[in-house]
Amino acid sequence: MSASEHREQPTPEERVEAEPAKEALREALKAIKTPEQAEQAADLALGAAGSATEHEIREEQPAAPEPAQAIQAATDQPGSAKASATLVEAAKQVAVADGSKRAALEEALQEAANPEVKGEADPATAEGRDLLREALLRRMRLYQKADTRLFLAINGMPHPTWLNRSMVGLTDVMNAGFGWVLLLLIFKLIGGRRGKHALYQVLPPLWFATMSVEFPIKHYFRRQRPFYDIVQAIAVGKKPGGYSFPSGHSAAAFAGAWLMSRQFPRLRPLWYLVAALTGFSRIYLGAHYPSDVLSGALTGTAIAEVTRRVIDAGDDTVVN
Repeated sequence: MSASEHREQPTPEERVEAEPAKEALREALKAIKTPEQAEQAADLALGAAGSATEHEIREEQPAAPEPAQAIQAATDQPGSAKASATLVEAAKQVAVADGSKRAALEEALQEAANPEVKGEADPATAEGRDLLREALLRRMRLYQKADTRLFLAINGMPHPTWLNRSMVGLTDVMNAGFGWVLLLLIFKLIGGRRGKHALYQVLPPLWFATMSVEFPIKHYFRRQRPFYDIVQAIAVGKKPGGYSFPSGHSAAAFAGAWLMSRQFPRLRPLWYLVAALTGFSRIYLGAHYPSDVLSGALTGTAIAEVTRRVIDAGDDTVVN
């Protein structure tokens, strides 16, 4: 998980301060009772959102002293206008908030929009949530719709504390392929010449694949997390800001699995299990869509293999 994706843990006091945001979103969702109201709320929210990115919102709007109160004030609207105004204001306040205050807001809004992640149910808002989600999905292209539905299925599953900690721990360890590097260093210490050979064979192509995805490739595609996604995220699950395509974690994880499989083929199932769990964690934690993970896995593996072949060809030339 990159630095921009880390969220500080909110204090108990900050969680209490964020409660009005949770109640505001619940009230907004309860106001949606028909498909027509959901369609109108989606149109109004997306119209207000435009194509502004989180970065642009932060530049244009200062942080409110009490963001939860600002979100609650947006509920003073009739019918579907209440839902759209609350969604837009919630998105803005999350975008401009920082640190643990932002984390507290995200938690509160997530509890209102997706109580399922805590294994809870909220019958009072279930109908409005479902109608709004379907209205948002209908406005997507076919591939976006499939991508989002799969994201919903994974990101909306129950999130018990033990699994949350496991997924966060895994995604932190595998950031930039650090888990593979640590493992290779251990093999070097205990594996003698074979471990040293594996380190030199795996590390350069792994590093090159990871850095290629994290910097030039992401910046080439520049898939922003637009305000549209922030509005949608409050309806269907949270995602961090920044470029998201392809997933750097997945690129490093699958590039490492491919390279490790060449050095230690008998452990291939284990290497790919680690890579698959890393990709899953990015969706589970709301950091990436499935398409980001798939593209990262394929791109990382391809770059790692090409780099490995170039290095091997260079070594053969030197030897000859």
